[in-house]
Amino acid sequence: MTNMDYNNEFETLLENYLPSEGGNGKKVVGTIESKERNFCFLDVPGEATTVRVRTEELENYNVGDEIEVMLVGETPEGEYLIGSRRRIEMEAGWEHLKKAFADKEKVTGKVLKEIKGGYIVEVFSHQTFLPKSLSETRDANEIVGKTFNFLVKEIKEDKKGKKVTVSRKDIVLAEKDEEFKKINVGDVTEGVITEILPFGIVVSIGKLRGFIHISELSWKKSEKIEGYNIGDTIQVKVIELEENKKNIKLSIKSLTKNPWDVAAESFKVDDVVDGKVNKILQYGALIELIDGVEGLVHISDLTWNKKKLSVNEFLKVGDIVKVKILELKPESRKLKLGIRQLSVDPWEDATTKYAVGNKVSGKVAEVKPYGIFVEVEDGIDVFVHQADFCWTGNKKFEKGQVVELQITELDTEERKLKGSIKALEESPWEKALKEFKVGDIIEKPIKNIQDFGVFVTLENGIDGFIPTQLLSKDFIKDIKSKFKVGDIVKGKIIEIDREKQRIKISVKAYELDAERNETKELLEKYGTAGE
Repeated sequence: MTNMDYNNEFETLLENYLPSEGGNGKKVVGTIESKERNFCFLDVPGEATTVRVRTEELENYNVGDEIEVMLVGETPEGEYLIGSRRRIEMEAGWEHLKKAFADKEKVTGKVLKEIKGGYIVEVFSHQTFLPKSLSETRDANEIVGKTFNFLVKEIKEDKKGKKVTVSRKDIVLAEKDEEFKKINVGDVTEGVITEILPFGIVVSIGKLRGFIHISELSWKKSEKIEGYNIGDTIQVKVIELEENKKNIKLSIKSLTKNPWDVAAESFKVDDVVDGKVNKILQYGALIELIDGVEGLVHISDLTWNKKKLSVNEFLKVGDIVKVKILELKPESRKLKLGIRQLSVDPWEDATTKYAVGNKVSGKVAEVKPYGIFVEVEDGIDVFVHQADFCWTGNKKFEKGQVVELQITELDTEERKLKGSIKALEESPWEKALKEFKVGDIIEKPIKNIQDFGVFVTLENGIDGFIPTQLLSKDFIKDIKSKFKVGDIVKGKIIEIDREKQRIKISVKAYELDAERNETKELLEKYGTAGE
């Protein structure tokens, strides 16, 4: 809808606000004799009767003031002449309005009330129409009853009267243009927060609006806006201007020096500094050195120990820790930090300290179904397989338990150590070699019976084997019918195989030896072996 369409729609409404054109239009000068609530009365030389004027038209005048009015009629009884100060002011005001329209000069007016499609604005005693589209507001409460500057957009004068359309928008845009011309990139100014969005803040700077993107609030990476409220006055820096849209991009972080520039001046590779743990990640931790400068300590740089571990075992958010700068590239905001580098690599002298055969002690750091990891010093674990716990039976360990072991394997390249706890004890086989020899007679219980022979228990963990054919000097058809587990058998050790760790026993040899000895004794005693 055009502005003229608006005028046509509101012509009738506007006529209700304009004084009637009755009377002779004569201009006279009189003195205010009295002011009452509704009317003022003037003494006009040369007029037969007193002139009455509505008090609202003479609000700014007092009794005794001399003033010019226009005679517009008389009361029905002819008691008073009716005068109008407004007609005088409107006549002059109309000329002002025409001049303002022609010269595109701004005028001042008061918004009287809201009507359909716009507002009634009094300018130079004329009631003009302000369309809502030119009002620069969505809320009538913001402008009704207030005075603003306007631009006269249209003037229409015909038999029906005088119609004027004004615009506040043109004035505001012109003022914005003037303010925008005065702003330069790099300017530091104050603004008032008018709106807070998920991705930034809208700021009012005079009649202009600027925007601070969330990335320009702080040198730190922010996921949400905190610490700002609508109505706050803040200091901002202009970082970009879009003249065609009158857009102003602002920044708060630019008010301070880029912390990465500060980091470039303050730190260098190999420096040891204090940092605050800001975030724990699955693969490491983010450590803040100064406000806005974070570096990563990768999980591999937490400890010299290569055993799989959790970052939470070492750090928690809020901790103040010492770190070593491993890599610093301010231009790409890359900062790599390390904690293990603060201590000497324990593997440097591992060849000497953990040579195969060395005896060491440590605490059980981890218990697995297949073995244990023993921490012999910070950063070095020794793996002990369950088969190396003990020579016989089962043995269990608990985390934190102190154990002694012997190094059985060293791999400096892969940084791995293997050890044995049972290696510190003499094996049952070694004990057996000291205790038993070929020719010894043993008397031991049967542990196990097989078709091919029986096993007897010699010592804890050491068995002796008697083949079926050596179980007796006589033929045994079914050994399981003749022997049972637990039976004590007496035999002679006839073979010790060190390589296969096997001891062979013969009952037959023992029986034959016993028989020969008995024969020998009889011969020696009686000269005969008997019948």
